[in-house]
Amino acid sequence: MLRASAIEQLATEASASGGRPASVESSASAGFIAPLHAHEADESIHVLEGRLRLYAGGKSVRMQAGDSYVVERGVAHTYRVESWHVRAVFTTFTRSAGRYESFLRAIGPVAPGAAWASAEDEATVTAIAAAAQTTVLGPPGTLPPGLEHGAHVA
Repeated sequence: MLRASAIEQLATEASASGGRPASVESSASAGFIAPLHAHEADESIHVLEGRLRLYAGGKSVRMQAGDSYVVERGVAHTYRVESWHVRAVFTTFTRSAGRYESFLRAIGPVAPGAAWASAEDEATVTAIAAAAQTTVLGPPGTLPPGLEHGAHVA
């Protein structure tokens, strides 16, 4: 659940980053795995429908409809859709809401499973991420350090 302390944490992040809040609703199908990445600001994830597993830092968190989690800035994270479909709202503070939305949309078409479809896909997503104050740290399926070091989600 998103508690008052989490809301205060996000508000503090807004003033520290000089950014504005940006919320994007995103959907994905079973097996979708986001590339491993980290943001320059905290990111809140709120699941509206379905289930996903969030891998953030050294934690693995199962989330379902109604659950929220705040990933602190700079923490490597990814997620995998565990139900046939998931719908979630992602919120962060950024200088450009449009670029944040572009990043979330760019990772959406990546095929379920691990790795990039092509070197061009990797370069495109990495460039879009950089414009959104986000660093791509690994291809889809790469877990953060501390979770099965060097392993991939299948």
